[in-house]
Amino acid sequence: MMKELRQPRHILGMRIERNRTTKTPWLSQSNYIQKVLHFFKIDNAKPAPTPLPMTIQPSDKDSPSTEEERKLNGKIPYASVVASIMYAMVAIGPDLAYVVGVVSRYMSNPGRKHWEAFKHILRHLRGTKDTRLTFGSTNSTKVEGYTNSRKSTSGYVFTYGGGAISWRSKLQECTTLSTTEAEYIATSDATKEAVWLHRLSANFSAKR
Repeated sequence: MMKELRQPRHILGMRIERNRTTKTPWLSQSNYIQKVLHFFKIDNAKPAPTPLPMTIQPSDKDSPSTEEERKLNGKIPYASVVASIMYAMVAIGPDLAYVVGVVSRYMSNPGRKHWEAFKHILRHLRGTKDTRLTFGSTNSTKVEGYTNSRKSTSGYVFTYGGGAISWRSKLQECTTLSTTEAEYIATSDATKEAVWLHRLSANFSAKR
């Protein structure tokens, strides 16, 4: 048996805020992000306006090619950084979905340029740590979705009440022969999520 004792303020590292007058709730992770920045000693770095600029594009060519380079780079906590950023992305960071997918590809053999990408993402988090997901900013109760693909990467985002509720960016598992085929794959992934969200929304409505 569960009993509601008081208004929730935090859940899974996220802070819950509400404006009961406008019926607008917010979700934020400013405290969590600040702890991450402090842990990796980047809390005083200059904020970055974008998650990952075109001037920093990690690739397989940036991975160490000798055992000496691997041992040197092994001292850098790549896995810890990726896990920390990933949690921020899953909770309230749709803007991080693509870059988390990019940097995660090189976890088995990361190099210095991959670390530069990580640091840039952390600097972006510093500049956006007070950004919140806002819900109820519109009168619409529809689930709306958007999808696209680029460079064999599928992505989608779904919103409800003006706020993002589901998002994803993923490298496509098969090689496509055309841009149209890549778009079909992206649309297929988004449609599966749309069907699930529609059923979930219908289930909530039925229980009211």
